[in-house]
Amino acid sequence: MNQSLKKFLSYFGVAILASAITAIIFFALAPALVNKMNNQTPPVTPVNYKNTGKMDSNLEANSVSYARNKVAPAVVYINTTSIVNESIDIPYQFRDFFPPGFFNGQQRVQSGAGSGFIIRKDGYILTNEHVVRNAQKLQVTLFTGKKYDGRVIGTDPQTDLAVVKINANDLPVAEMGDSAKLTPGQWVVAIGNPYGFHDTVTAGIISALGRSLEDPDAHGNLIQTDAAINPGNSGGPLADLSGKVIGINEAIIQNAQGIGFAIPINLAKRISQDIIEKGKVQRPETPWLGVSIGDIPDQIASYYGLANKDGAIIRVIPDGPAAKAGLQDGDIIKEVDHQKVKNAQGVIKIIKSSKVGKVVELLILRNGRLEAVKVKLEAQPQVTNESSNRRQGLSPFFGN
Repeated sequence: MNQSLKKFLSYFGVAILASAITAIIFFALAPALVNKMNNQTPPVTPVNYKNTGKMDSNLEANSVSYARNKVAPAVVYINTTSIVNESIDIPYQFRDFFPPGFFNGQQRVQSGAGSGFIIRKDGYILTNEHVVRNAQKLQVTLFTGKKYDGRVIGTDPQTDLAVVKINANDLPVAEMGDSAKLTPGQWVVAIGNPYGFHDTVTAGIISALGRSLEDPDAHGNLIQTDAAINPGNSGGPLADLSGKVIGINEAIIQNAQGIGFAIPINLAKRISQDIIEKGKVQRPETPWLGVSIGDIPDQIASYYGLANKDGAIIRVIPDGPAAKAGLQDGDIIKEVDHQKVKNAQGVIKIIKSSKVGKVVELLILRNGRLEAVKVKLEAQPQVTNESSNRRQGLSPFFGN
């Protein structure tokens, strides 16, 4: 046996011996390790979603658990089915390979899900308009798991509110609070059906009041909260720790963390009452200029050689007051009734403070020249469909 073979066999023997010792140690200690791991892992208890929602006397008042137990029995989960038309996007040069009528539009079934809560014991439910929009079928699931067919009583796209009715009686009703008494920093609880996970409870604070989705710098009526809300929470309640509903969860900002919005309950009370009693929402006439309006982008200011970005650029709505007065897309409003405006909100503020029928004088910039144009304000048309919804394209969790 040569020297190399002896050296190899000695190394091999050492490896075998080390492996044997390791195996002996492992099998000696394994039972103890397994027992220790089992002792550290508590048994899993299945969650019973069909509980009665009765108050637990051991819960501390004005706590998250207290609020959840008080509100949750009135929370419902809404599943919708709708038929949508969609066209197939194929380059024109390839369309000759397909039969006639192929591109007229295809229909498909679209499902959606959201939340809501019972506001009357005879089956009236408050939710978001975008949850039930275009739905041909509604299924409402109660906290107990019982399911009902629902029908839409009425909607108000302008505030994104809707009322749904089911044929049931003696239902648990959510107690409504007073959103006029809210303060930033106050604890709140959101309950809903995010991603289909029923009876999900999250907590946070009121981050701010009077928010607007259209313009973060403008004053609006929405409640901002950092309570975690996700797709499926739409229409669910935002409650204070006493278990009173103070808002309806509506929207989040995509790609942001902890920025959610809710409709104040005082507004929802008035809107839902109009829908139930009159079938629609009646509003006073609002003066309307008939334009879409925005601040002046840097590119536009540079293109026209503007000294500053004061003013607002417009897109004219067909057949509206501005169109009738001869305004054109791309006109820049510099003054309204001899009042200089810094941005789009400045124009909106002046128009809103005017009256229907008033003739306002606009100083506009068109093709590098200033012109004066008079426009007679008309009553703003009522919002009747999603194309006019003021929240379209603002990246809330619409689509439910």
